[in-house]
Amino acid sequence: TALSRYPVHRLAKQGTTAIEIREQSPDGELSVQWRVSHSSEYGQPGPLAYKLDTLIVNRRIEEASRPIPKIIKLGSLHDICRELNIRGGKPRENVKRALYQNASAFITAKLDYRLADGGTRNLEAGFNRYAVVFTGEELSDGRKADAVYLELSDRFIQVLNGAQTRPLDYDYLRDLPPASQRLYELLSYQMYASLKYGRRQAKLSYAEFSTHAPLRRVFEREKVRSQMKRIHSPHLKSGYIASVELEQTTDRDGKPDWLMLYTPGPK
Repeated sequence: TALSRYPVHRLAKQGTTAIEIREQSPDGELSVQWRVSHSSEYGQPGPLAYKLDTLIVNRRIEEASRPIPKIIKLGSLHDICRELNIRGGKPRENVKRALYQNASAFITAKLDYRLADGGTRNLEAGFNRYAVVFTGEELSDGRKADAVYLELSDRFIQVLNGAQTRPLDYDYLRDLPPASQRLYELLSYQMYASLKYGRRQAKLSYAEFSTHAPLRRVFEREKVRSQMKRIHSPHLKSGYIASVELEQTTDRDGKPDWLMLYTPGPK
């Protein structure tokens, strides 16, 4: 849960999105900084790279032993395409490029995160999360790769081994469009707490979601409602959420904002 709150990918199919978050404490000190730079050769990680990270990489890491090993096997490019249900065009070449996009994304971070034992730890570093090794290439332990592997960076492993975890439904994630999937990831924190403590609704501010998705932020109620309608639609249809209410408020800078109130559905 330490890093999944913060975006690495653009969710739009085209263009680029500046990914930078800066938050100040009440006394004006910089408390959170998150910036992601992408490779000029491979481009910014987009929707396919996002699906790879969340559906393949995260799942393999979750299934690994603890402490998490440095080398993680993903499977062949054919296996990855099949698992992501990618067909048509040049799926293997597209997946390979998306893996390079993810591997070359450089994160500059300053933040505190909660540990599994209840404590907190500070992360202030610049790092890549992993390197990618394809079939036939040599791994860092001397073996020849018989599939696609990741070699996790030391900083990334340290965060993963220490951070809290939360349950996610990967089969449900796979069938969602990227923006709806990102909502599920971010809302799952509040939804899990609501279910655990018997609260009627889970709450997520529109400003927080648009910043951490990332998503183009609008300020008029009807534009917010229209923008979020297509994102909420798969979750309403599946029964993950039963209903959504918008409650007008303001953000920390006094700009119009809306608190999105979610009633959990049977799913």
